[in-house]
Amino acid sequence: MKLLLVYPPFCTPASPPYSIANIRSFLKANSFCPEALDLNLLFHMKRFVRFKDYSQGLKAGYDPAEYLRVSLEFREESKAAYSESNKRVIAGEKPELFDELFDMILERKPDVVAFSVVYSSQAFFALSLITALKMSGVKTIVGGPAVNQAVIAAADHYCEDKVALYNLLSGNEFSGSDECVIDYDIFPLADYFVPEVVLPLKTSNTCYYKQCTYCTHYDKNKYREYDLEVIRESVKAAPAKRFFLVDEMIPKARLLELARIFAPLGITWTCQLRPTRELDYDTLKTLRESGLVMMMWGVESGNDRILGLIRKGTNVKDVSQVLSDSRKAGIKNVAYIIFGFPSETKEEFLDTIEFLKKNSDCIDLVSTSIFGLQKGTPIFKDPASYGIKNIVLSERTVLEPKITYETDGGLSAEDAKTFRKKYKKTLEKLDKYPKTMNFWREHMLCMIK
Repeated sequence: MKLLLVYPPFCTPASPPYSIANIRSFLKANSFCPEALDLNLLFHMKRFVRFKDYSQGLKAGYDPAEYLRVSLEFREESKAAYSESNKRVIAGEKPELFDELFDMILERKPDVVAFSVVYSSQAFFALSLITALKMSGVKTIVGGPAVNQAVIAAADHYCEDKVALYNLLSGNEFSGSDECVIDYDIFPLADYFVPEVVLPLKTSNTCYYKQCTYCTHYDKNKYREYDLEVIRESVKAAPAKRFFLVDEMIPKARLLELARIFAPLGITWTCQLRPTRELDYDTLKTLRESGLVMMMWGVESGNDRILGLIRKGTNVKDVSQVLSDSRKAGIKNVAYIIFGFPSETKEEFLDTIEFLKKNSDCIDLVSTSIFGLQKGTPIFKDPASYGIKNIVLSERTVLEPKITYETDGGLSAEDAKTFRKKYKKTLEKLDKYPKTMNFWREHMLCMIK
């Protein structure tokens, strides 16, 4: 049986897909040898040659104004291309470049094609490919965090994880360790839209904290830390020195363990964390000395009441101190902010703006989003406690139902968007890097020397 692993369009083509690398490495270690295709990269290589060349040329340095202009052009062009392709899928037509990408699959003569759907934006193209493969007599399997009922219904099988995939393919129950050294060489690393190769790496499963009320990390999966020696060997064997840790969250003790194994390897890395008081200057200095140069902080709000509703486990005073200590340790800080959390008032919105301005010396980039209600979250399960009412789930053709709601008080989602737009220039003045690096975090990692 010939198996092909496929990563469908659309998402940012900045690094090889960790999901495919992980699955393939695991299967290869257990007597399977599947091929892999990053169709997302291949789509962008064909469709956006100019931005690929520009991104790879950043190694020689960059002009911030030019970067902003070029990356904004790419963002607008790509959004339009994605939207048009998705509309075609909904209408029962082929998305852009479908025939070329489909032929790349058929050229490999697979018996089975397994799709990893990590982002909801990949569901449309995946659905088209699955439908066409079924007509060609090729079996299909789907999995991934963003796989939905429409995609599952179209495929022959759904697998929750790589072990389930192994069990399906082999007909046996896997009983060994599912950890393995990650092999990235299956991908054309020189083709990604980055000045230097940045590799994704995961060191744990799910989130250890699991208390944020807007989050869906309340599933049956237990938090599990991967073997440090396997992580060390993955880094040592990797054909690059820059790593993006894609863990949902990492506790302090584990961070220090990772720092201990990373320090002798001469790598540069980044991750995302909650800015909690335990992350003091000494800890952050140790992390910086191990190669951590950029931190993506889940700040969320500059108001303590909102942080309490989120159950973030932080407060404004501690967050300010952590950002200051991180800057002092030599780490670049990206602050993630959520506007429009249920019941947030205009005054509380402005508290966040003032917090960001007050701490501007310690912030290198601000990334803002508008709160969106998701099924499975504590807020969705207990909306009344957050002032939410009249939840409406509107069915969609490919994606899961769209969720809208009303609140008893505070800003609506539209209000939050309006205020964010009003303070756009204020927010942009805080950025030390072009704002579009929010969509190209790998670029920012490469720019830090």
